[in-house]
Amino acid sequence: MMRFDNLHTQELDPEVIRSLNKSSLREKILLFLNDVEPKYAYLSEIARSVRSDPSNVSGCLEGMKKRYSERLSLVEMGLVEVIEKDRHSYYGITEKGQKAAEYIKEKYRKSY
Repeated sequence: MMRFDNLHTQELDPEVIRSLNKSSLREKILLFLNDVEPKYAYLSEIARSVRSDPSNVSGCLEGMKKRYSERLSLVEMGLVEVIEKDRHSYYGITEKGQKAAEYIKEKYRKSY
């Protein structure tokens, strides 16, 4: 197991790091939202961009029964926020999410 002793991991909850390491889709979603920040994106836009089914993306964002724990969802962990407007949900990265995205980038930088 690789350790990352840098500023980003010291600021992140170990449960956040575990959740991101457990799901490459969570990582992809977070990196996509980091790239489009400060804009918000809707579910199908995120799904298209990360090349995944909208139900899996929804599970990563907000949880989906047994497959994606709500407790470890990006929204529940405070990495992504959701805004409801005209009966539609839009997702954007939070400051904590930006730190997690930096962790992901650093992780892959060091893995080569």
